[in-house]
Amino acid sequence: MRKKVRIEIPSDISAKVMFLSDRTCCVCRFGRKPVQIHHIDEDPANNSPENLAVLCLDCHNDTMIKGGFGRKLNADQVILYRNDWLQTIEKRRTNTQLEVVQEQAMRNDSNFIEYITSVVEIYREGGQFELLVGLYDSLGNYELRDKYIEIALAEDSSDQTICFLRGMQGRADLIPKEVVERETARYTKNKDYSQRARFYLNLGMDVAATKDYVQSVLEALEGDNPFSAAFYLKELVKENLINRLFEEALRKFTERDDLWWQIRALQELGWDSELNDLLIRNAKFIENSGNTMLQIHLAQARGDEEKHLQLRKEFARGIRKVVVGEVDDDVVETD
Repeated sequence: MRKKVRIEIPSDISAKVMFLSDRTCCVCRFGRKPVQIHHIDEDPANNSPENLAVLCLDCHNDTMIKGGFGRKLNADQVILYRNDWLQTIEKRRTNTQLEVVQEQAMRNDSNFIEYITSVVEIYREGGQFELLVGLYDSLGNYELRDKYIEIALAEDSSDQTICFLRGMQGRADLIPKEVVERETARYTKNKDYSQRARFYLNLGMDVAATKDYVQSVLEALEGDNPFSAAFYLKELVKENLINRLFEEALRKFTERDDLWWQIRALQELGWDSELNDLLIRNAKFIENSGNTMLQIHLAQARGDEEKHLQLRKEFARGIRKVVVGEVDDDVVETD
């Protein structure tokens, strides 16, 4: 049997996997337990995020148990646990206005469920499947949403409907290539940059989407339309494009093995635990680098307050020397 080749998980991918899972085992979900990233298909070279799950050491050992009818914790089970946990974490981190309204309605209106059920029946009987899809999406019932997406697409397979529904589903990969090309050409011909931005966003083309949002903002400002400019900027922020660009930057800096800018990207993302992991993993390089700023970050990651304070003082003294030196040079030139 050929030995499987292990490829180290890129730090940007491991950081994102850890962040999305809240650095917590997706199976037992006990906080503060040591965790590691598990390759679900057991191929240590397959570092696709879809193949990775965060497990504690105990649960990871359970994936290794053989005998009887199979493993105690098999790949399918890990995927189910992982997906459910990621949804749980996402819900914890999200406090949307819709969820607040629904909570209030459930608390104050005993007829809320009856009302929703009635609306569902009206949409279904009227064949208004896109509206039904939107309702289930807003309620967070993605299983029924996806069911009616397929029914809606069987009724209407126009390019716009395909892109809209697959985008809502987060499955841009199911949009045929020719549909993407036709829609891109249509938006480009009409110079409709804001709509093209939303289209690119659904396709996961974050950089292209940001360019079009910026273009829309510039055109609005040049056309003395500050409301539209503010609206596009607000939409750019709402869609979390800023963080998504930082993630893209993290990926690029990781590929280039640029430690400093990996640190900066992680700081901007607010992924503190992943930042500390990166610093400690590169501790030897940082200690030998002579780079005081890197050493300050490393001391902070280690929780070494004394070293951290000492390095900051040294850094401040160095800055003062540089400033004084520049002033002296200017004086000499003036004389």
